[in-house]
Amino acid sequence: MDHAPSSRIKGALEALHWHCGDPMSFFAVIFALLLVPFVRSAFLGDIVARQSSSISLANSEWIWQDNYVYNSWIGLRKDFTPPLGKSLIAAEIVATVDVYFDFYVNGNYVGSGTPPARTRFSNRFCVDLEPSYNVFAFNASSTGGNGAMIATILLTYSDLTTDTIVSDASWRVSDAVAGFEQLSFDDTAWPAAVVRGVLGDAPWDDVNIPADPPVITFDRVDWIWTNAIPASGQIPAGSRAMRRTFAPFPGQVPASADIIISMDNDYTLWVNGIQIANGSGFATAHHYIVNFVSTPPPTEIVFAILGTNAAAGPAGLLFGAEINMVPSDRVGCIAGSFVVSDVVWVSTKGAIPTGWEQPGFDDSDWPPVVSEGTYPAAPWDTVKIGAAAPAINI
Repeated sequence: MDHAPSSRIKGALEALHWHCGDPMSFFAVIFALLLVPFVRSAFLGDIVARQSSSISLANSEWIWQDNYVYNSWIGLRKDFTPPLGKSLIAAEIVATVDVYFDFYVNGNYVGSGTPPARTRFSNRFCVDLEPSYNVFAFNASSTGGNGAMIATILLTYSDLTTDTIVSDASWRVSDAVAGFEQLSFDDTAWPAAVVRGVLGDAPWDDVNIPADPPVITFDRVDWIWTNAIPASGQIPAGSRAMRRTFAPFPGQVPASADIIISMDNDYTLWVNGIQIANGSGFATAHHYIVNFVSTPPPTEIVFAILGTNAAAGPAGLLFGAEINMVPSDRVGCIAGSFVVSDVVWVSTKGAIPTGWEQPGFDDSDWPPVVSEGTYPAAPWDTVKIGAAAPAINI
């Protein structure tokens, strides 16, 4: 760690103590002290940035409700009061749930979980905290017997020291009731959460965390196509339009998207109506980096892909993107989400309308795509990921 900024602050204070009797030294010290806020700002930015990269789920546990009823909603709560003399300023949270969640801090909605059955891909949030008492709450649901939540919360105090909250049996869980996410809610009668496993345990295995630089994978991503797949699996030759819209969570501004894409056979990729690339082939995925530099920043990100099956036979799209975001009121803190090919995408198998690739296009009547299998599904099997192309600013 570089201690130069804090050393300069200490030096300025020592100079003031020993040399205030010398007029020239006095003015030099005043100038040095005027630099302290700028030095401290740089120091703070370095500290926060390093903390951002250190968050992990390694010490967290998969927790849930005992005797859970499938498809019902439960509340998971954890409150935290800092030690005497400590004052909280912010938190960075990494979380995922099998299958879905809404996340709240002090009753305020922060964000939601990844698309269904994508437990491998966590979400990362940055939030401001109250100086003293804070409540973290998940409204969660699962469609089967694998229901579980895992989370790590990295707390930052005003003195830049940190604490960590992990998901474990100290959390409380019960059926979700109105207002359970609020600061004033009394959860003392709620039972302790049940620990179902640790990171790496089946069926959840490992978890991807949005990071800087991003690391994106096809693991547990679906090969998709339109819902017009013949029983024979022999898809007619022709082009199909597919779309996926991602809306950043409150207070998060899109900064970049790291994209990997494999297509059987050919594709054209647009992001927010801007054509990014053409490509073909599925053995090696193409890798693109898109930086969002427009003013004002986009309020949604639209991925639009025109996929072409060159001849009758198998056809499919395999897609993964990590979207990194910058909290609107903080620097050095990473927020991020993943968008992958799954049944949340929509497609049209009929005529492709003009402007379909643009943000704002109404695709509400387009049917969902279908999954042809989870990577590495046959007939495509393992796909290599190529080197990233030069970044594109839009």
